[in-house]
Amino acid sequence: MDSENKGYTLEVVNYASKEKQAKVYLKPMSLYVPDIAVQALNELVESLASKEDAPKGFIVTVTNNNNGVSVDKHLATLAELNDATTAADTVKDLINIVRGYDTDEEVNVCGW
Repeated sequence: MDSENKGYTLEVVNYASKEKQAKVYLKPMSLYVPDIAVQALNELVESLASKEDAPKGFIVTVTNNNNGVSVDKHLATLAELNDATTAADTVKDLINIVRGYDTDEEVNVCGW
């Protein structure tokens, strides 16, 4: 049985305009490196047409494309999203949560 790696999707949404930008990473562990995580978020933010008009903030989402597990975090301002430490920590935390669900599914096959 072939198991195709569909990777993880990193997505940024302008909460006010609902505009989205996303990118799939087949090797999501690379996003644990703070500089790579910051660069990845910066690229997505720069691609947003309405990034300056975000009175409701932004949502950063990480999705495991293999099983559909998805988690997100709300960041109130563009400055918060552009802060290197906050950006790197946000991506790392979201990946860890998604991986935690993956581990839980493998260990608890009965659903509990």
